[in-house]
Amino acid sequence: MSTQTQSASRAFVWRRVHSLMGLWLVIYLIEHLIVNSQAALWLGDDGIGFIRMVNWLEALPYLQVIEIALIGVPLVIHGYWGVKRALSAKSNAGQSNGATPSLQYERNRSFTWQRLTSWILLVGIIGHVVQMRFVQMPKEVRQENQIVYVTHLQADAGLASLAERIQVKIVKEGDRAVAIAKTPGKAMLLMVRETFKSPLMCSLYSIFVLAAAFHAFNGFWTSLITWGALLSYRSQRAMIPVCWVGVALLAFLGLAAIWGSYWVNLRN
Repeated sequence: MSTQTQSASRAFVWRRVHSLMGLWLVIYLIEHLIVNSQAALWLGDDGIGFIRMVNWLEALPYLQVIEIALIGVPLVIHGYWGVKRALSAKSNAGQSNGATPSLQYERNRSFTWQRLTSWILLVGIIGHVVQMRFVQMPKEVRQENQIVYVTHLQADAGLASLAERIQVKIVKEGDRAVAIAKTPGKAMLLMVRETFKSPLMCSLYSIFVLAAAFHAFNGFWTSLITWGALLSYRSQRAMIPVCWVGVALLAFLGLAAIWGSYWVNLRN
């Protein structure tokens, strides 16, 4: 087998792996946004759905192994090959002086946006993981022979009332506050609320979510072709509106979590 043939064969395999990891990440994204949206969608319930789901997830055995194997590894593989493709891709959907092609068709524009959203997601995912998993992640500590979860917050007018309703202890330190919760779900609910108190964070996360929603379902459409599920032009065209519905649903769940957690459901 020639070197060129081997290279083409490896590229073929890795493109399939990249696509497969992307399909798995779409499933994970749907689950992640469903959980997060529970902090906002059911008005007046104080995020009880979010608390229950997070408590269930946090109670899974070998959770860190599961997160690394089922989230971390697919993200690294898909991200690595996605960046390689983004660096080598050349958009042909924009204006041109005639020296380069200018094909301003729907799928050409989608190709361009898939590459642009990949860069937004690269920055957004790194920032999201650093913030939520390291900077703001509630700390698990032992207090009076039991495990509690500690979250540092900025005190506000509605915090004490919410904390009382969900049975979280608040210790004020000037304009700061420490929340002491008996379950990880309650602590993480307050962490999410704290993040989305900031209009700047809401705006940045909105861009992140919209990019993820488009990237997920545009990539899903492409993967169906890659794996031979959509072979005819008619089937490919018919699937586009379905994928746009998927984009809209993901965007709704994400934006509801962002703008509804504090500003609608958990402010007071």
